[in-house]
Amino acid sequence: MVLAGLLVFGGGYYFLVAQASAAVSAPAALAVINQPVTVDGNPGVPGEALNPGNTVHTGAAGHAAIQFPDGSYVRMSPDTSVTLTAVQLQKNGNLQSVGVVEKIGRTLTSVQHLATGASFEVGGHSVSAQVRGTEFEVLVRANGTNLIKVFDGTVTVSGTSTVRLSAGQQIDADANGRLSNQRSTVADPQDPYPLTSQCSRAASSGNTAGTTQSSSGENLTNGQTAESDYNSPGGNLTLAFCYPGSLMKVTVTDPTGRPFARQGAAPLVVKIANGPPGIYKAVVTALDVPPTGEAYSLAFATDAACAPGNVDTGTVVRQTLSNSQIAKALADSGSTGITLQVQGTSPTSARIVYFSNFGGIPVQWTIDFYAATPNLGAVITQVSLRGVSVTTAVVSRISAFGGSAITSMPTGFSVDRVYSCNGPGGDTMMVMEGHR
Repeated sequence: MVLAGLLVFGGGYYFLVAQASAAVSAPAALAVINQPVTVDGNPGVPGEALNPGNTVHTGAAGHAAIQFPDGSYVRMSPDTSVTLTAVQLQKNGNLQSVGVVEKIGRTLTSVQHLATGASFEVGGHSVSAQVRGTEFEVLVRANGTNLIKVFDGTVTVSGTSTVRLSAGQQIDADANGRLSNQRSTVADPQDPYPLTSQCSRAASSGNTAGTTQSSSGENLTNGQTAESDYNSPGGNLTLAFCYPGSLMKVTVTDPTGRPFARQGAAPLVVKIANGPPGIYKAVVTALDVPPTGEAYSLAFATDAACAPGNVDTGTVVRQTLSNSQIAKALADSGSTGITLQVQGTSPTSARIVYFSNFGGIPVQWTIDFYAATPNLGAVITQVSLRGVSVTTAVVSRISAFGGSAITSMPTGFSVDRVYSCNGPGGDTMMVMEGHR
């Protein structure tokens, strides 16, 4: 609505003189998993915008993530500091360039597929890791040494030399950037991220892309428990529980109070057929682990159908917006000359494209939506008038009116996941899942 107002009433012809832009700056969003989390020394607010120069720090028990508009993210373990240095999007909503610097701590980075010419770089103390659609870990120790592990895809690690790592490999770097000891990934009982990658694959297999949600912890000791909740819209549910060894158990309680318990060798997979919508609670218990504790990971997913239909139990919410629903709403309102569609599919975001030709002036814009939990994140990635890109000028003008390239929009419920998929007959749709 702000965009339309600026174009129609705020001097739309002014934007026609703007130069085309290959990319647009777009803030990321902060996901707070466990406190304490700070941004530039101030308490972190879930969903707040993160711009180049902002530093996110997690305390001794803190967990957080930097969430990018295409669904890529950098997940942070406790005692980790990461500074955002760049975020730019292409006009189609894909990432153009991302840069982060990890000062200390442990991170898991998951990158959606990058187009030719795009870049995603994580800098450690004396090395950098550049990727093209992958999942990898960076550990920066207090003494300035680094460890990089790759779980999926390939990573180019650059220090005093350059090495290409494939999935299942890791490499060390000293404080001066000298790379050494490239080898197969070595298990670390207090590293949760190989487990997160393993569990996410196990849970998502056979389920709907976009419904997967994972969590992890570093060092559970004997008798300790940890809980992770999942807000399901209903359907067949899968939980995967991963840990390095020894003995742990997991108990999943469905919304009706029925428990499903498993213990034994990992990974443990729990399947609940035709589960009702509601909150599923998974409690992990360490039964027989080393005194120093072990890491663990949990991942949920469902086979929720890609079909129009909302769910609202008062606690769990699922909202859908399909192209057929949009077309019907436009027709019912008597609107003509307007095209509004969900375009493409993604397990971590949704893209909506608008086109009109009122008064012989073609107008087109594209907005990416994603989960800036607890709100819905929205980023303007492309605006054109008469075929001329005016994205940068529009975003700057909105900022001058007190807005920004990203909007953290309340929806009446906390947004857990946003994705887009192809329904019956190719009816592409946007899905938001969350809870009240």
